[in-house]
Amino acid sequence: MLKKLRGTVEIEVTGASAALCLNRWTTADLPFWGLQRRSELVFRCRVYENQLDEISREAARAWCELRVLRRFGLPSLLRRLRRRPVLAVGMLLAVLLAWLLQNFVWFLRVEGNERLSEQEILNALAEEGVCFGTWGPTLDSTYLKHRMLYRMPALRWLAVNREGGVVTVLVAEREQEEPHLETDGVAHIVATRPGIIREISVINGFTELKPGDTVQPGDILISGIAEWTTHVQATRAMGEVYADTLRLTETVCPALAWEKNYTGRTETCVTWIIQRKRRKISGNSSIFGTSCDRMIEMKTWTLPGGYTLPVTVETVTLLEYTLEPVSLSPEQAEALLGGESLRLTMEQMVAGRVQNGSTTIKMTQDGFHCRGAWNCVELISKTLLVELFGEDEVNGETDQRGAD
Repeated sequence: MLKKLRGTVEIEVTGASAALCLNRWTTADLPFWGLQRRSELVFRCRVYENQLDEISREAARAWCELRVLRRFGLPSLLRRLRRRPVLAVGMLLAVLLAWLLQNFVWFLRVEGNERLSEQEILNALAEEGVCFGTWGPTLDSTYLKHRMLYRMPALRWLAVNREGGVVTVLVAEREQEEPHLETDGVAHIVATRPGIIREISVINGFTELKPGDTVQPGDILISGIAEWTTHVQATRAMGEVYADTLRLTETVCPALAWEKNYTGRTETCVTWIIQRKRRKISGNSSIFGTSCDRMIEMKTWTLPGGYTLPVTVETVTLLEYTLEPVSLSPEQAEALLGGESLRLTMEQMVAGRVQNGSTTIKMTQDGFHCRGAWNCVELISKTLLVELFGEDEVNGETDQRGAD
């Protein structure tokens, strides 16, 4: 580094007494390095630029000729820039611009989030003024921490670190609370649908049912009350009961369906999205007077190293179409209605699965009518609270008191 600041020169020395020249430099304490012998009479080396005159005099006294080949270092660069003032000003502006740009926020990264998405945290930061283009020295990590913890209760801790134009947001989320389990009161587990019990799991309560038994809606599956010889014990029944059930569905559809017929006319709209601002560059965003499909393609600018700029190019392609009536065949109607029947069956179950089933389709004057029968294994248990009157409860045991 010192050699670059002082400036160095590569020279070529020609003479019959090269050794004498080198000895005179050494005696005069004139440093040189990078010695290269080119021939019997010629050698090259490097010396400091500010000692070039003294080195030339000593070489002349040794009957050698000296020729400067190249100059290196800061002094040489400054002399070249003196002849090119525009370049010198440009370099100065580049240095100033590099210092200025590193004080703006260009990239934001979120680390430590699991349940919360990165975009949720970035949106909250943007509402607090931390986004692309923010003046970095104005960021107050402590203030942002308190504001973000107030805005997002799911966060337990937050820190904002800035290195140049990159802001890293470190977060820690609160532990997710387990759902509260009701354990107070007296309750039965009753059936919601008719079925044949396949699996019964009792956590708390009393039952005499076993797999293979048939139950009807409202039947007590797990009782919260047990009657003994001397007393009645009441508790809150808890457990799950799965049963084989049969679900029937009915779906209909008209005999005519509308089919898209693309005309071949297309329109393309290109839009710049910078942060939350949109600016249309070219094209139309709709086709007037007709229906059309929209195909959206979005490209985000990403720099090497995985840094993503909040600049997106959105390309929307519009495909014009017209609707034409088409008659459905029985096979098409059965496939359509059968899939809808299965979807409705799965939506109606609280938990479980569909084992198998069948559909029957019938063509009517208005269209197609489909009946589905599905064999399911599903959860049929629910909690039903029981109100007890005229009872004293002690340690989970209840004495019934009626009229004498």
